[in-house]
Amino acid sequence: MTYGARSWIGRIGSLVSLLALIGSVESGDRFIDQVEYGKFPKLYDYDDFEACRRNFREQYIYCVVKANIRPDNESLVWRSISHFSEDERHYQHRMQERGLCVQQCDLSIGKGQAVTSEGHTHADQLRTCINSQLLAEYGLQVESDVEIFHCYNKFNENLPFDWLEIMFMALALLLLVAVCFSTWYDLLIESASGFPDNYFSRSHNTSNDRLLTAFSIPRNIRRLKEPIDSLTKKDMAFVEAFRFGQMHRVILLHIILVMVKVPKVNPEGIEKKLYHPLTVHYVAEFQHYVQSFFSISGMLLAVNFLEHIEANPKFDMQYFWSRLRARLYRLVPAYAFIILLEASISRRFMSGPIGQHLVGDSHGKCRKLWWSNLLFVNNYSYSDSPCLIQSWYLSADMQLYIFALGTLMVIWRWPVLKRYLLTAGIAWGFILTTIVVYTRNVSPVMTEDLKLNEQYNFGHSYFQLYQPFHMNISIYFAGMLAGFIYHRYRSTRRDFLKSRLQINTFWTLVLVYFFTCFTDSWVVEHRSTMSPLVLALYATVFKHSWGVLCTVIHLRSALQTRRSRFRSFCGHPIFRVLGKLCYSFFLIHFTVILQVLGSVKQPIYFSPRGVVEFMMSIQMWTLLYGTLLCILIELPMNVALRELLERRKERSPTVATETEITDRAKSSRG
Repeated sequence: MTYGARSWIGRIGSLVSLLALIGSVESGDRFIDQVEYGKFPKLYDYDDFEACRRNFREQYIYCVVKANIRPDNESLVWRSISHFSEDERHYQHRMQERGLCVQQCDLSIGKGQAVTSEGHTHADQLRTCINSQLLAEYGLQVESDVEIFHCYNKFNENLPFDWLEIMFMALALLLLVAVCFSTWYDLLIESASGFPDNYFSRSHNTSNDRLLTAFSIPRNIRRLKEPIDSLTKKDMAFVEAFRFGQMHRVILLHIILVMVKVPKVNPEGIEKKLYHPLTVHYVAEFQHYVQSFFSISGMLLAVNFLEHIEANPKFDMQYFWSRLRARLYRLVPAYAFIILLEASISRRFMSGPIGQHLVGDSHGKCRKLWWSNLLFVNNYSYSDSPCLIQSWYLSADMQLYIFALGTLMVIWRWPVLKRYLLTAGIAWGFILTTIVVYTRNVSPVMTEDLKLNEQYNFGHSYFQLYQPFHMNISIYFAGMLAGFIYHRYRSTRRDFLKSRLQINTFWTLVLVYFFTCFTDSWVVEHRSTMSPLVLALYATVFKHSWGVLCTVIHLRSALQTRRSRFRSFCGHPIFRVLGKLCYSFFLIHFTVILQVLGSVKQPIYFSPRGVVEFMMSIQMWTLLYGTLLCILIELPMNVALRELLERRKERSPTVATETEITDRAKSSRG
C-alpha cells in the first residue's frame, strides 16, 4: 500500500471516529416517564379469541374495533395523551384498538346474553363496553363513531368459494398436472436416450420437446446453477452474493414494518427505539437497499448490451423489443400468480382477529388494483395503497429498464451522444432531488411515522423521493457508466486499479457515506432549525451516497486482478443458486410475513428476541416457498412462453442459454 493510500485511510479513520462520537449523542428529548406512560389506557387490548369461540360456540361474535377518545381538557390523562401523540415517533394514543367478544362484552355491562345477529350491527354495544372500562379506570369516554374492522362468527368462518378462489385452485391443479407430465416426459426421453451425462443441463433440439419439458423438475433444478463459461460471468459472480444479502435485509425490514402495524402488548418498545440514533439510521438506510439493486441492474444491463453490439455492430431496433419481451417472460407469470394468491385464497390460511386485519387489507387492494401492478405503474397509480408493499420496486425497475435500454439504443445509433446522455442521466437525480426537497418540504431522510402504521409508512413525505422511477435515474445510470468502464478496462485492469482518480474517488465516497451515516440522526433531530436549502443539499447527498459508493465497489471488484477472500467467498456456487432464487424470494416473502404474523391470536410482545424468532421462521418459509415458486412457475414459464410465442425460430441450445443469462440484468428487489 502506498503512503498516499495510508494517509487517506488515516484521515478517514480520524474523521469517522469524530463523526461517530457526534452521532452517538442521543436526542435531547427523552421518552416519557414510564410511570406517566403507565397511566395511559392500553393502545391495544384484545379479549381471548379462542375462549370466546369455546365459551359461546355457535353463537360467538368477536369484533375488532377502533374508537377515538372523546377530548376532555379537564382530564390530566387526556392532556398527557394528546401531547404525547403529537410526536411522529409515537402511536396515536388518542385512538383505542380493541378486540372484543360481543357476548362477553354484554355480560360485563349487565345486558345478559347478547343477540347473535350477523354483520356489523354491534357498534353501540361495543362502544358501551369500551366506555364502561375507560370510565372506571381513566375517567374517559370514546366518540360515538366506532369503526368496526371485522366481526368473526360461525357464519363467516367458512365462506363459500368465490370465482377467484376457484380460478386459483384450477390454476394450481393445472400447474400440478403440467409439472407431473413434463417431468415424466423428460425422464422418458432420458431413458430412451440411454441416460447420457448432463442430460438435464442440455437443451432439447426441437421446440416441441423444449416446450413439453419446460416444467420438468430436474431440468429446472439444473437451471438454477448457471455455468461460469466466460470471463464476464466470472468477474460478475460476486454480485449474486451481494444480491442475496441485500434481499434478506429487505425481508428483515418488512418484518419490522409489519410488527409496527400488528397489535402489541408493549407499543412503548417501538416508541422508545425510535429515539435512538442507531434506529434513526436504520430507518434512514431503507432507501439504500433499492439503490443497491438499481446499481446492479444498470451495470449488468450495460455490460450485456456492450457484449451484444460487440458481436453485432450493425444497429438493430429489434434488439430492444427482444430484450423487453424476454424480461416480461421472466417477470410476469410468477408476479401474476402471487397477486392472484393474495386476491383469492390467502385469507383462508389464517384464523383469528389479527389475520383479517393484515390479510384483509392486501386481499381487497389486490382485487381492486391488480391491473396497476401488471402494467407496472403502481409506483405512480394508487402508490399509497399498494396491493403488495414491495411491488412498487418492480414497477420502478421496469420503467428504469425501458428508459435505460432506450438510452443505450440511442447510444448504439449515435455513439457520439454517449458522454452527454450518461452525464445528463446521472446529474438529473441529483438536481431533481434538491429541487423536490427544497420546494415541497420533504423530510431529508426517511423516518418512521407511527401515525402511518396502518399503511406501513406509505404516505410519508420521503416517498416522493423513494418510489418514482424519475427519482432513481441517477444510480441506475451510474451503474450503466460502471458497465461501460468495466467493458473498457477489462483487458487493461491494472491501468484502472492504479489510477489516482479512481483511488481518490473511492475514498472520497467512503468519507461522504460515513459522514451521512453518523449525521442523519442529528439532522432529523434539528431539521426544524436548519435552512431549507441545507436540508435539500443534505437529502441529495444522503440519497445518493451509498448508491454511488456501491457502484464503485462493484466496479473495483469486477476488475480485480488478484484473488481475494471477498471474491472467493462471494463467488461460491451456492450464491449463484441463491441469486437465481432472489426474484421469487422477493415476490413471496411479504405473503409469508403476513401469514406468520397474522396467525397470532393476541397482541405480540415486541423485543429483539421476538424479532429474531419471527425472522427465523419467516426466512425458513420464504426459502421453501420461494424455491418452489421459482422451480414450478418462474423458470418453466420463462421457457414455455418463449417456445409458444417464438416457435417460428428454431434456436440452438447455446442461444437459449444466452437468453436466460442475459435476462439476469434485472435487479431482484426492494
